[in-house]
Amino acid sequence: MLKELKRENGLAVLRFDKGEDFIPSFTAWLEKNSIESATVICGIGMLKDMEIGRYDGREYTRMTEPESCEILSLQGSVSMKEGARFVHMHVSYANHDFQAIGGHLFSGIVSMTIELVVAPMTPGLVRKPAGGVFWQMDS
Repeated sequence: MLKELKRENGLAVLRFDKGEDFIPSFTAWLEKNSIESATVICGIGMLKDMEIGRYDGREYTRMTEPESCEILSLQGSVSMKEGARFVHMHVSYANHDFQAIGGHLFSGIVSMTIELVVAPMTPGLVRKPAGGVFWQMDS
């Protein structure tokens, strides 16, 4: 179960437990704490069953990584989009061949733990359509 380890100087340190569905667990914590906007400063740990993507200017090319992988970098933002919290995360990880792979993180299951440093923001950020598939963030 996700645990808030510390909140100080505008930062929250979170720890996710093995087996948690990462994005929904994080979103539930945001909702419980009435946080509509935040910057995910950094994260480390391990994820498995990840779905990541790379945007080519028109659409995402997606791939899955079923094995547990070491997270090298995890960062992103939280904003409101069409009335709901939108978690926009990017991940870099090392696979079992020690290759670094990265992209937009769509989903993943915590395989050991994830430690995350989050900076909630007020006033909140809102994503608004900017044409095509692009969204503009406004405060």
